[in-house]
Amino acid sequence: MMQQVLAAIPQIDWTLVLVYARVQACILILPALGERMLPARLRVALALAVTPLLGDLVPARTIPDGPLPILIDIASQMAIGFMTGAFLRLLALALDVATTAIAATASLSQIMGIQNETSPHPVGNLIQLAALAVLMALGLPVMIIELLADSLRIWPPGAFPDADYVLSNGARIVADSFWLAMMLAAPFTVGGFLFQALSGVINRVMPSLPVIFIGAPISILLALVALAILAPLLISIWADRVLGFMLPVTP
Repeated sequence: MMQQVLAAIPQIDWTLVLVYARVQACILILPALGERMLPARLRVALALAVTPLLGDLVPARTIPDGPLPILIDIASQMAIGFMTGAFLRLLALALDVATTAIAATASLSQIMGIQNETSPHPVGNLIQLAALAVLMALGLPVMIIELLADSLRIWPPGAFPDADYVLSNGARIVADSFWLAMMLAAPFTVGGFLFQALSGVINRVMPSLPVIFIGAPISILLALVALAILAPLLISIWADRVLGFMLPVTP
């Protein structure tokens, strides 16, 4: 069977096949390029277009003998590509966590909106789509190519990251992502806490005043105004962190 395949494709470049496997697995999970709203054919076309640009970074390799070594070669490259994209995706998820905290704190999560795979509330949808557009305009494709090039330099085909590297750096990126999310949502969480505390004081001083009916519309209005003012700044901070991401250096 293998001899028939090799006879049918005599000029196959196994190095490019391995590079394509890594690039394709990485693109499937990347922010912006890996969203489900993009057709699968487009992601395949992107991987095919990027593969020749990175082929010169990998030493030439010959196709292994037998189906099992071939599957192991391809699976290992897909695993490394998935890990590379997952690191960046974990950092990019900070915006989703931040918008969820903002919507819950400011009572904006109950506003009618369209739910998609990004966020179940319109605040997250609006900011997420704007952030992805900003990322693409600021050069996300170039940054992704550089990230894949670094991945191929650090782990060429045949080299693998150890488990300690993946676990330790994965945990660190998750912590950095959560810290970034809390920093982005801090103006709204702190402001919401102060507003609720002030409403409690007013309710204690004037029990007959229906604070809930007066304070709820005011809090939503203030949250919308703050969101309109601070959204560009929050997206800018998030985009700088995502575009500045680099693979952790191996110890």
